[in-house]
Amino acid sequence: METIRSIEAMTDATGWRRNNRQIGLVSTKGNLHSGHVALIKACMGNADISVVSVYVNPLEFADDEAFANYPRNVAADKALLERLGVDYLFLPTDSEMFPAGVRDVTTVRLPHLAVELQGVENPRLFNARATAWLKLYNIIRPDVAYFGEKDMQELVLIRRMIGELNLTLKLQSVPIVRDNNSVALAGGLSQLTPSEQLQAPILYQTLNDVAYAVRNGARNFNKLEHTAKLALRGGGFATEYVAIRDADTLAPPSQISQQLRVLAAAQLGLARLTDNISVEI
Repeated sequence: METIRSIEAMTDATGWRRNNRQIGLVSTKGNLHSGHVALIKACMGNADISVVSVYVNPLEFADDEAFANYPRNVAADKALLERLGVDYLFLPTDSEMFPAGVRDVTTVRLPHLAVELQGVENPRLFNARATAWLKLYNIIRPDVAYFGEKDMQELVLIRRMIGELNLTLKLQSVPIVRDNNSVALAGGLSQLTPSEQLQAPILYQTLNDVAYAVRNGARNFNKLEHTAKLALRGGGFATEYVAIRDADTLAPPSQISQQLRVLAAAQLGLARLTDNISVEI
């Protein structure tokens, strides 16, 4: 594996395109876990050249302290990527990505969905992610980008951006990876205490209860969401949201919606857990 830190070197490496080989990209913030590994393996299994980016985007954070305190483990990430056999690790610095700083920088402005669901608590989140991701796209020029379905809101927003900005790129989604207790894997799981680890599966079970009700004819979605929030609260969660949305757009379901997504985010101790499942009606 070759580690590349400069934009110029990464751009030069895209000379692979002249050989008609497909480039696959997995963009991450590091602290790689089994969910990331599934994305990387999907990339390596389909693309001729695999690129993994590790970059903690300062635009996402409300203040410098939160950005500085975000956990980083570059040595472990590099070792894992070496073992997997990734071709290139792109590890840019902030000065490479934002040479003029981040206080007054050109950014992407996404549709209103960006300030719903996860965007309620952090309205800058998805615009910030899309800005950094678009820069990565322009630097690396991948043919296919791999996104996990766990981050369904980001996946839908990036897919829409790709279409509306006419980017020459295919977006490939990868199913959620779960542990033995059906908990969606995430970096924050390590923050759970032993007792909270026993509580964590309640989130997935609650989503399944909502999906079961929808499949069996329940259509009062507001009531289903409220009931699910109460169930999570009873299970020890501080619920941020439970939402039933159209699977393709994440807009509220319409009369023609056939495929839905039930999404939730909730705090359990120090860990913020997110999950979603699909349901056909």
